[in-house]
Amino acid sequence: MTRFGYEVYITYLALQRHFSTDYDFFKYNGKVNASTDAYQKRQDVYSFEKLTKIIEKKDLVDFFLSHFLEDPKCWIRNMSKVKMEEYQAHFKNLPKKFKEDLYTIKRAGPPDCLMVAHDRIPLIHKKVMEDEINLETVVLLDQLFPFLQKHEQVCQLPFVWPDYIRKVKNYSPFVLQKLDYKYYEDIARDVFMS
Repeated sequence: MTRFGYEVYITYLALQRHFSTDYDFFKYNGKVNASTDAYQKRQDVYSFEKLTKIIEKKDLVDFFLSHFLEDPKCWIRNMSKVKMEEYQAHFKNLPKKFKEDLYTIKRAGPPDCLMVAHDRIPLIHKKVMEDEINLETVVLLDQLFPFLQKHEQVCQLPFVWPDYIRKVKNYSPFVLQKLDYKYYEDIARDVFMS
């Protein structure tokens, strides 16, 4: 057992709980109660130790984020470095994708995209679910024109919606921590004012 292997395990638990329970990764600074004894007794301890040789410490959060966004209960043995690299490439291309997403929203009509009713998912969120726009676009736009809280309160669908809205809320701090919000605000202003 290595110290870094144990840190990988703690990060794994913290992010898994962040995306699947009420645990807040930021509030608790990524700390969870898990002893080294519990770590050593796991059948998948080798997977965490192997990960220390494949993933750099600075990429650890991205590695787990890339998997837990898709499946909050993803098991360590089902994770791959390729998924993380795709996630990081996605972030590198985000300015271009954000602009494309804004034009998609503009064509649909921003007021229509943000309209909310208790019995249907707002159009902007449907577009994310159908992979027409990126989840990061919704997070950034919510900073510009706060709408997420109202959507969460008004829309009362029992299936899909609660999991989706939890994902958006849990993912938001990671997005806002990584991106220069002002830069994206300028892009939005240019698109919507043109």
